[in-house]
Amino acid sequence: MDFLEEDLTGFPDASIGAAARTVHAGCKRAIEAMFQLEPVFREAEGARVTVAPGFDAGAIRLSGNVVGQPPFQGALRHHGWRAREVKLPPPPDGKDLTVVAPAEVEL
Repeated sequence: MDFLEEDLTGFPDASIGAAARTVHAGCKRAIEAMFQLEPVFREAEGARVTVAPGFDAGAIRLSGNVVGQPPFQGALRHHGWRAREVKLPPPPDGKDLTVVAPAEVEL
């Protein structure tokens, strides 16, 4: 959280790149531990796809010249991600569920 909340505008790209590798690896491990992900569309990016009537607008975002009613034909720009399985631990009893990262006090 600290890295994401930090203003990086004053840091050189080389410094950010080194930190980004560590953050990327940690985020990837955390996501893989909690979610089993799969693409919303299995086709390759750039492929022509059909968006059927009644599609889930939370799973498929339309862009470009969107007119009329589905079915729509278009080029897949990003396949999207969905969680096939979610493995979150149960929240501990009596804990503040709004705390994202605890404060640290050195004694």
